[in-house]
Amino acid sequence: MPPDENYMRAPAPQPRKTLYTEAMEIFQHAAELIKLDSRVRLELEEPDYEHIFYVTTTLKDRLVPLTAEAAKGFADLPVTTVRDQFGFEPLADGKIILNGKALLGSDVNIRKGHLRLPDGNVYQLVPGVSERFKAYRVQHNQARGPYKGGIRYHREVSLDLFKALAAEMTWKTAISEVPFGGGKGGIQLDPRSLGREELQNISLRFMYKLKSMIGPNIDIPAPDVGTNGEIMALFLRQYSDGEHERHNMRGIVTGKDVRIGGSEGRVKATGQGVAYCIEDYYLDRGESLRGKTFTVQGFGNVGSHGAEILQTMGARLLAVNDADGTIFNPDGIDAAALLAYVHENPKNLKRSVAGFPGAQAISKKDFWEVQADFCVPAALGGEITADIAEKMKVKLIAEGANGPTTPEADKVLAKRGIDMIPDIIANAGGVTVSYYEWIQNKRMESWTEAEVNKRLEFALKRNYRIIRDIAKNTPRKTDMHDSRRYCIGQTMDTRAAAMCLALKRIEAHYLLEGFSQ
Repeated sequence: MPPDENYMRAPAPQPRKTLYTEAMEIFQHAAELIKLDSRVRLELEEPDYEHIFYVTTTLKDRLVPLTAEAAKGFADLPVTTVRDQFGFEPLADGKIILNGKALLGSDVNIRKGHLRLPDGNVYQLVPGVSERFKAYRVQHNQARGPYKGGIRYHREVSLDLFKALAAEMTWKTAISEVPFGGGKGGIQLDPRSLGREELQNISLRFMYKLKSMIGPNIDIPAPDVGTNGEIMALFLRQYSDGEHERHNMRGIVTGKDVRIGGSEGRVKATGQGVAYCIEDYYLDRGESLRGKTFTVQGFGNVGSHGAEILQTMGARLLAVNDADGTIFNPDGIDAAALLAYVHENPKNLKRSVAGFPGAQAISKKDFWEVQADFCVPAALGGEITADIAEKMKVKLIAEGANGPTTPEADKVLAKRGIDMIPDIIANAGGVTVSYYEWIQNKRMESWTEAEVNKRLEFALKRNYRIIRDIAKNTPRKTDMHDSRRYCIGQTMDTRAAAMCLALKRIEAHYLLEGFSQ
């Protein structure tokens, strides 16, 4: 009897839809459209490297508030008079961190590990414990230059998410003509539930473990959700500490404070880029931003600065939604005042728009149905689903976040005639100015904000115009751009057009340089 060829052979793995495969659907679609070289396609379908590791730290002692019912058992507990108010660090979750010797020298009244503070609440003293956090760094592709991408601190992160975000950075850097590749990483944690010193310790430990994988000419991290210039400063110190040529390493991270090698305009760069793209969208239609109305979902770095810039251009902000609240004012919300309320108010521990006195509270469901000229989703991925897309009352969506619109929602929006400025051009301002920061670090230079913004405006509008030409199949050469090489003889939506531009630019490196053996 002839041997069975299938004997002991493992069954072929069945394709499984994941967050990453869903994010790569547009890649597969654009690859088919431009007939991407098969080997180049294989190079881009999966990341070069996927790193998973752990960082540990010891958390500080905490005071955890009791419920009103539980506090009844301590009704006669005297108030503890605290002399060192700076020893207490309140957190967004209601807990309080005890820093250093916070209670030393105070009149302390503790019963069974509980005490009452001057605010009248009873707290349980919970000793600090050592904790482990899962960390990631995905390096997607470096055909065009060093890996580049942000570091995210958030509860809901995963390898699949970082693969999708790292791939998007590969496309984004190609579209904005920045000589970088794509990367992304971060730690699974809630930064709002940790103290300042705890976050510092975690960040330093993270960079200690990351150091062997990155470098100013290898992989260059930047801020993302949950991180900022302060975290980047810690990364820089940890990476360069003890090195002989420390000043040559300032480009290891971007998004730094301008006082330590950061670039003017970097903090606002992503929001600025969104605004430039929206401005050019209306310019192409013979209109201006003056008098246009808009909504913003997410009021972190991108949403807040984007809203403020759009307001200075003459647009009117009607509604804002974030993780903890939603506000609306038909007469317009003062974006600058809201930014100060959210980001500069020490009492607003959640950094939320909730409670802003210049607007009324509405539901998140109602937010998506506010009638406006355009919407800027600037929170997390997957927020605009097909159901939400059916209800939106806007004419344009400009994606400030990474992947805020699902593929199913894209189809609904197209059917309804709602225009789209896709994320890989709309929010490319951050990585573009990160490149400018990296150049300044390399040259030991410092550019003015006006110079940075002038370069950014040219880069984004030039490439956005190429994308529009690809979508309309109108190849042309102007004083600002040349789309003749990229149009493929058929029309398509703007997201596919943006991806076609990215893939054509990446493919050129492989076809002209060849493959290493």
